[in-house]
Amino acid sequence: MPLGMFVNPLPDLRAGHLLQFDFPADYRTRGALPNINIAPPGIEQMYGLLGTPPKEQGHPVIKERPVEDEDPRTPPYQDQIIDIDQRAAIYHTGRLSGVLAKFLAQDRYESRVRFDALPLTIAGAPIPIRTINASLAAQAESVNVWYFRDPATQQELMFHARVFFNPASVGLTPGNLYKLTVRWEFWDKSSTPNLRMPISGFDETVAFEVSEATINL
Repeated sequence: MPLGMFVNPLPDLRAGHLLQFDFPADYRTRGALPNINIAPPGIEQMYGLLGTPPKEQGHPVIKERPVEDEDPRTPPYQDQIIDIDQRAAIYHTGRLSGVLAKFLAQDRYESRVRFDALPLTIAGAPIPIRTINASLAAQAESVNVWYFRDPATQQELMFHARVFFNPASVGLTPGNLYKLTVRWEFWDKSSTPNLRMPISGFDETVAFEVSEATINL
């Protein structure tokens, strides 16, 4: 199984004043599902203890909304066959942690989370699903905003990305398989043009199929 995920730094890198970005597996907020922890043990050994506090790493969840009779109804709710006529949801959680996290929690900094579908059955260019642009200034806990998990310590700046989309509307077609890619970028908006910051992460673990509309038998 390919790694399908990349975050920096590696877990064996330790420093007193450190900023880390990762995809923790067990954090969630109202309106979002937590990352699914599906990594093999060997990958968890390499990448599984990132962040402050160290956490195992997770991957995006994709599912139909609302849930149909044939869809998974128990955690982790992963549904990798999406009907062309149904709305779908993607959830992915990112975290900036360490003693430097609080210094990034201001409007001059922005995250950009890009969701794309890469065709697998018929080769083609990635199909954009959605991009979420959000200021790193800490907000009240919710989806699609950055917030401090513990405002007292300000060492975990969290973001629960949630997007809804209609497969047909974004250009997906029935009978095709797609690789879901999620790219996390960070930008300094205080200059023109904006500057890409040396913080990033991506995940390309999850594949899904778009099917014809469900027929009830």
